[in-house]
Amino acid sequence: MHEFLGLESPTLIAAIALAVGFPLLLLVLNELINACHRRRISITPTLRSLRNLVLPSLALAIFVRQVMELPREETWVRLVESAFWVCLLIAVLTFLNDVIFGAAEKGSWRERVPTLFRDLARVLLVGLGAAVIYSQVWDQEITGALTALGIGSVVLGLALQEPLGNIVSGLMLLFERPLNIGDWITADGVTGKVIEINWRSVHIETPTRELRIVPNVSLYKDAFSNLSRPTPLRTETYEIGFSYDHPPNRVKEVLLEVLSTTPGVLADPAPGVRTVNYADFSVIYRMIFSVSRQEDLAATRDRVVTRIWYAARRAGLTIPFPITMEYSPGENPSAPQPTPDDLVGAFPRYKMARATVAPSAPPMAGAVVREFAAGEVLQGPGVKQQGFNLISRGSAQLTAPDQANQPVQIAVLGPGEFFGDHGVGANQEPGLVLTAMTDLVVIYFPQEEIAAMLAKSPALSAELGEAIETRRRAARQLCVSGRKAGDSSFPG
Repeated sequence: MHEFLGLESPTLIAAIALAVGFPLLLLVLNELINACHRRRISITPTLRSLRNLVLPSLALAIFVRQVMELPREETWVRLVESAFWVCLLIAVLTFLNDVIFGAAEKGSWRERVPTLFRDLARVLLVGLGAAVIYSQVWDQEITGALTALGIGSVVLGLALQEPLGNIVSGLMLLFERPLNIGDWITADGVTGKVIEINWRSVHIETPTRELRIVPNVSLYKDAFSNLSRPTPLRTETYEIGFSYDHPPNRVKEVLLEVLSTTPGVLADPAPGVRTVNYADFSVIYRMIFSVSRQEDLAATRDRVVTRIWYAARRAGLTIPFPITMEYSPGENPSAPQPTPDDLVGAFPRYKMARATVAPSAPPMAGAVVREFAAGEVLQGPGVKQQGFNLISRGSAQLTAPDQANQPVQIAVLGPGEFFGDHGVGANQEPGLVLTAMTDLVVIYFPQEEIAAMLAKSPALSAELGEAIETRRRAARQLCVSGRKAGDSSFPG
């Protein structure tokens, strides 16, 4: 009893140390792990290895040797000691990985070392360390341990040929580095973004948010395309056919204008249009344009294809159907003519008398309906609409630069209002930009037609001149004062 109270027994001391010290050390490690995780300290994985591997195996080793007092030659004791030293070796390697690679700066050589390569190196070191531990703990020659390890590796390799093939293929991909995380690739019939490269496969996220898993061996053996190299720029082609009635140079001019004014299409490399084929129903043209990255391709292609329809309608170009159609001489279904009701409906704010364009009278000679897409620039630097253009449906925004050269809205033009180079407006303030806010339907009149109309209606001529002068004053006031001239629609 005296010996028990004096704690002189090594067995009792070891038991009390385990009963008190083991839970206390677990509590301390848990708090350290939480603190390091919150502060994003790189040694957090090392602390987890100490808590989950080293500390339990150490406690078990103390229990079997000091509490149970089993001799070291016992098989269970040697197994526990072997497990402890292997766990300690794993913790040491984890610590080295955290110190060397965990806090690596972005772009440094340490940050570029692949995780798969580090994992394989750690497995190899653990295997060699386990052989040394086996030799020391079990009192065996290390050559025998290495021989056993080699034979075991051969047997394991024969049993796991396919998984090991993926691992080796993954290593070859890492050495060659034909793709990285974040690259867009086309592989196994799928196009997507690489989000993970692991031991067995490459994970690809498709534009439809589908996860496609491609084995490493497939990427290594078969051909695949990396859409992010050698540059992230992506070049797209789109083919479209137009009627044989239209001169190819005119068609290419219209299509090139679409490409040069569509947001997302890069000016360098410059877009282009080529005549590629004479098909059964149309002449085929190929549009070539580039975007800054793969993610922008779908949206930019949509804008280009959408604007082709509007540009073709405005230019009177026919996109033929694959059927036989007969047109009378001079008839062009892609350039619809305005009806008298269209003209009368567009002119009421200018008080044009119905007698000028009577309901029973034919449409004004030369008048053509034009259509613009929302977002297109109708008038501005480098963009000029000829003749007199009267808005029939939709709205457009008129902006002018302020003192900081930032566009500020000065008017919203709606049905019945005009724009273009129409003679009376030739001296408009420079810097004005007119942009379609919605899809626009515009009635176009040649300059000579509108001049004849204004000569017959002095009141209409005076109102047009007043509207032009109002816009000029608003733009000049904005440039001088730097204040917003107004958001509401101006006359004309």
